[in-house]
Amino acid sequence: MFAKKTLVALAALAAAAGAAQAQSSLKVYGLVDMGLGSFEGAHEKGESTRTTEVRSGAMTTSFIGFAGVEDLGGGLKAEFTLESFIAVDTGQTLNNNAGNFWGRASNIALSGGFGKVALGQYDNPLFTSGYTYNPFGSSMSFSPTMRHFNYLGTSLQTNIPSAGVGFDTGWVNSITYESPNFSGLSFVGQVALKEGKGAQLKNSYTAAATYAAGPFAATLTYVKGGISNAAGTVIANGGAYTSDEKLWNLGASYDLGVAKLFGQYTSIKEDASTAGAVGARPNNKDKIYQLGVSVPVTDKAAVLASFGQLKNKDTDAGVTTKNEVFSLGYDYTLSKRTDVYGVFSNVRQTALQSGQSLAVGIRHNF
Repeated sequence: MFAKKTLVALAALAAAAGAAQAQSSLKVYGLVDMGLGSFEGAHEKGESTRTTEVRSGAMTTSFIGFAGVEDLGGGLKAEFTLESFIAVDTGQTLNNNAGNFWGRASNIALSGGFGKVALGQYDNPLFTSGYTYNPFGSSMSFSPTMRHFNYLGTSLQTNIPSAGVGFDTGWVNSITYESPNFSGLSFVGQVALKEGKGAQLKNSYTAAATYAAGPFAATLTYVKGGISNAAGTVIANGGAYTSDEKLWNLGASYDLGVAKLFGQYTSIKEDASTAGAVGARPNNKDKIYQLGVSVPVTDKAAVLASFGQLKNKDTDAGVTTKNEVFSLGYDYTLSKRTDVYGVFSNVRQTALQSGQSLAVGIRHNF
């Protein structure tokens, strides 16, 4: 009798464990992008910056991630995400602008019929719109939009120190709400807290609305960025929130079947940063636009083309500088998870010699 009861108890425990496992999941995933190329930016005459490199993440920044979901019942779920950028060419991790290891994402969330609420580091809607509405996605090397947003700083993107946004692709110390989809219409709201009492510190806010139905999609995004105390002290240049600015962005795409068209426009007004707090960013304005197309030439291959212009005006000095990027690429799908690509890119800037880059590479999702 005792043995029989023991077997029944073990069976019940096994069933309970199986049910718990079915209600929760953990996955490891990521992307590895490696390329070989010759890269050159706009430069002074006779002072070319050309280098030949084995470059990680030319088309998509390589990363590794861990995510989990638990079904809490009644349609409610608990989720977490931890993601870190990787420089595959050297084996290093790539920190975000705040200097943190989990530089791509680090958040916990509740989701259900009400939508999703996340706490922690979460993609900013401007970044989402930026990579959605251009054929080169989030490529920091070849997407005109990403280069002109200047997320990585002046050394890679442009030679205009004050250009672009004063924050990172993902917002640390943030609270994010994503709405359900209402017949193609959805909304995102995000706030990043200043986490300090300094007179120069301000919260940062984002609101975005997206409509996507059939072949047409569009997103309107507004950002009011402030200087924050994200690292525990008043941050220096290169921190997560380095300027006081207002911007709006409109992105759209239309899939004709034979080609997919992309367009973006962004306006940024940036006030001078508080002296001594985050360095010397002047009062300036940016006007950024991008036009692109993706043309499928076979069921596995596509030609990509994009042109973008950044017009930066330093309103203190009265100086206007233009930076223009044109990229032409070819992408070939080897499998559901692997593709190869080749890209040519030309960049030109006011008063500088133009620079040309050429690269080939391979991407693998896992």
